Parts: sequence; structure tokens; C-alpha cells
Amino acid sequence: MYKTLLSSKKYLQDKDLLTLWLNNLLVVYAFLLPISQTIKATVFSFMVILFIIRGDVVKHVKAALQNSVVRAFVYIFIAYIVGMLWTENIAEGLYWVKSIKYGLYLLLFYAIADGRYIDKVISAFIFGMFISELTSYGMHFGIMPWKLEIGRILFYQAPSMEDPSPFLNHIHYGVALAFTVILLIHKTFFEKHDGYLKIFMGIFIVTATSNIFITGGRTGYVTFFLLIVVLAVFYLRKSALGIFLAISVVFVTAYNFSPIFHAKVHQTEQSLYSLFKDDPNFNTSLGARTGIYYYAYEVIKKDPVFGVGTGDSMDKIHDMAPEKDYIINSLLHEHNQFLSVLLKLGIIGLFIYLNIFYQIYKFKQKEKDLRFIMIFITLTIAFGTLMTLFNLRFFLPLWAVFLAVTLINRDRRTINYVELDDKKQLLQIIILIAVFGGASLLHQLI
Repeated sequence: MYKTLLSSKKYLQDKDLLTLWLNNLLVVYAFLLPISQTIKATVFSFMVILFIIRGDVVKHVKAALQNSVVRAFVYIFIAYIVGMLWTENIAEGLYWVKSIKYGLYLLLFYAIADGRYIDKVISAFIFGMFISELTSYGMHFGIMPWKLEIGRILFYQAPSMEDPSPFLNHIHYGVALAFTVILLIHKTFFEKHDGYLKIFMGIFIVTATSNIFITGGRTGYVTFFLLIVVLAVFYLRKSALGIFLAISVVFVTAYNFSPIFHAKVHQTEQSLYSLFKDDPNFNTSLGARTGIYYYAYEVIKKDPVFGVGTGDSMDKIHDMAPEKDYIINSLLHEHNQFLSVLLKLGIIGLFIYLNIFYQIYKFKQKEKDLRFIMIFITLTIAFGTLMTLFNLRFFLPLWAVFLAVTLINRDRRTINYVELDDKKQLLQIIILIAVFGGASLLHQLI
């Protein structure tokens, strides 16, 4: 017993081994991003514990804060806290501070990330999306149930068979699929891989694209289109015309063969039509979002510089909106992260938030593939949050993970004296997934 305790103590004092396991957990976290928000949160808690046990916390935090992008996330978090000083709705303000805290995950991820784990983290996320996609198609074709529950254990539950988004909210799932398509396009056309692997990734591109249009998230449709436009105009100019023709075919095919996409298009048309009447109808999904802008303008005029406070933005909009606009009065947030920051923290807060994008844009990353991913994950977040917010534990963690592995280079070493073996690390990662997954199932049974 004494020898076991002594061995454990020695193991916990080995900073390199702890850093190795932290990197393994980062891979697990990336894999779980599109699959389980609950298990993902548990994994992060263990990462924090190991980070503290490893020691020199202040030293590592200071080193991470040398990075301008990491500091930019800290600044917006501080701004949300400062905005509590003039908010009236303290409970709501604390909710939004809690939501924005996920941006601070970048500090830990960046501090521990080893360059040899970059490709492992990216591949883990893609593999997680592959599992999500297989599940989604299984539901779509009636092979798998829309709700998989065994006893008291709930594995997943989608909105319906007409909207097969198994693990994520369909808004987030569509955006995640759009980003995955971009990652796969880059790996297929910009990187050197075995011919068979390229064929597989090409098929994955097609199926992931199709998957976007059989789910019900309009945010995913728009994000996908905007990302493809940026890709065609700035990276594949010679093929731009062909890409736009291909996307046109995709949209026409989706309109004719995907009932949910067809319905969403018609809903959007009807909503737009009702908005241009003499008495605009804000009681539709799109109409309510438009109404938010309409009433937000009145709110911003009163407090343009510092905003209304971290927790008061929707209260002020509800005060402006008449009872007849019942959908607006039922909304919990502004459905636009940029607008939300402007309302809460004013022009100053919006500049602090936009500083994140500026710091990412000007960051000098010598490895072109990592620069590409850094830019496109940031565009994905920007486009996605034009129609939603950071309040559901997905967008900010996704952003933090991909920035952590693209703000460094592959020659960066946080693990110095442990020889890495890819097969051994893969086995460790599989064991970690099994352990955390099993613990989650056990927790549901208890």
C-alpha cells in the first residue's frame, strides 16, 4: 500500500507526465465537443485539477497571457463583469458572465497544448462529427430511433425524425457541419494524403454537406454558404465559378428533396413578406429577430457608450415591445452576439469584443494550414453568432479548442522529457473516452 502511494505521489509530481495527460484530455475534449456537453464539462474539470496539481499555475497563466488573442478573451470577460456594476437584473447578468467564461478556456488549452498534438485534436473533432453524422443519417433513414434511451440512460434525443440533430441543438449542429466541411476541403485539396484517404474525405464532404440540409438549423445553412463564398473568393479563385455552380446545385437539390429545408425556405419567404406590410408582423421566427433589431435601436440610443448592463438588455427590449409582439416578449436573448454585446456594454464593449477578431486577424502564424483553420473557425463563429449567442456551451469551447492548437506551431513543446508514441497515445485516449463515458452512464443510473 505504501509503495502504491509513493508511486502515485511520484507520478503526480512528474510535470511532463501530467502535461501529457492534459494533452490527451484535450484530444478527448475535442472529440466530445459535438457529442456530449455533459461529459465534455467533466473532462474540463479534470483538466483544471491536473493543471493545478502540475504546479507553477501563475507562471503558466502569465505565459499564456503574453499571447494577444488570449488577452483579448480575458478583456471581454472582464467587460461582462464590469457591466454588472450598472445592471439591475443581477441574476440574468450572472448568467451571461457564466456564459462568457467559456472563452477563458483558451487560457488553459493554450498553456498546455503541445505541437505534436495539433493534428490529433483536429482529427478527434472530425471523428466526433463523423459519429454524429452517422447517427443523424441513421435517424433520417429510420435505422435508429430519434430518442435512444435504455432504462434511465439517455444517449441522445433529437427534436424529431424530420430534424435529425442527435447530440447538439440543430443551430449548433448545422454550424459545426459547415466548419467540418471546410476542414475536409482543406485536407482534401491543400494537404498531401493517401489517395484512398482523399476519396474517403471527398465522400465525407458530400455527406456532411447533405447533412446540413436535412436538419432544421437555418443558421447552419447561412454559415455554410458564407464560408464557401469566402473559401471560393480568397482561396480557390480559379475554381470559384465551379464552386458557385456546385453550391447552386446543392441548394436546388436540397430545396426539392429535403422537406425540412423546403419548409424553412417557405417559412422565410412568408416571414419576409409579412415584414414588408404596412403593419409588420414580428410574430414569426424571422420577424421576431427583425423586431429585436427594431426595438434594440431605441434601447441603444439611450445608452450608446456603456450599454444597459450585463443583465438588462432583454428586459429593456421587452419593455419596448408591445404585448401584441408576443414572440419577442418570450425571447430570452437577442439572437445576435454582436448586438447583444452592444446592448449590454455599449460601443466600448463592442470594440472590446471586436478586438478578439482583430487580434486573430493580425496574429502571425507561419504554418499556412494552421492559419487557414484559425481564420475559418473564427469566421464560423462570427457567421454563426450573427443569428445566435454563446449561451449554450458550444461555440466558445469550439473556438477555444481550435484557437489553442492554431496559435502555436508544431515545433512547440510543453512535454519535454517523455517520448511520445502515437499508438500508445491513441490507446490512452481511447481509455480516457471509455472511462469518462462509463462514468457518465453510471451517474445516470445512480
